Amino acid sequence: MPESQCSSCQHIVKSIVRHCPMCNGGMNTVEKSQSKECPRCLVPLDEYLYRNHELDKCNQCEGIWLQPDEFSVLTSEFDVYRDDESNPLYLRPGLPSAENYLPCANCQKMMSRRNFKSISGVLIDSCLHCGIWLDKGELAFIRSFIASGGLDKSQDHTLVQHELQIAALDDRISDVELMEKMLNKYSLKRIFFRGF
Repeated sequence: MPESQCSSCQHIVKSIVRHCPMCNGGMNTVEKSQSKECPRCLVPLDEYLYRNHELDKCNQCEGIWLQPDEFSVLTSEFDVYRDDESNPLYLRPGLPSAENYLPCANCQKMMSRRNFKSISGVLIDSCLHCGIWLDKGELAFIRSFIASGGLDKSQDHTLVQHELQIAALDDRISDVELMEKMLNKYSLKRIFFRGF
């Protein structure tokens, strides 16, 4: 049975949960002793040290496996802006051609695929509970995207999308109000008692 451990109070829960029931802290999945394997090459992953984090890396395709908390730290503005190697001149890569979904390196279930922050052009594979798989160079692309102000652009994009949705909803409400006025104006009671 999978287990989760709180990063704050160290409480262990015998299931996979996101928040600790004791202190509401973030939960980490407790890893079993089984080794992780590359979802592409199906070979065991080796340890790889990156910015004081022990990540799992495939020596064949050079993809890396990150735990959710490691991914959060390495893709935070605070960590990226402190790194002199981050390139603020980000050029969005073209989206790769369609391919099959990959199995999780930890639990072997199929991972979901999404564009990081909707506009980065970097497709990441993620397992809801276990972590994130990044192909060769994708972590550098994400960090460069963040260094170039990509998170602000992503928020602006989201705000524009919400404004468009609100405008469309406003149009639909106006149409409903007009229809309601028309139905009330030409209701059967009015026609019956007053005529047209």
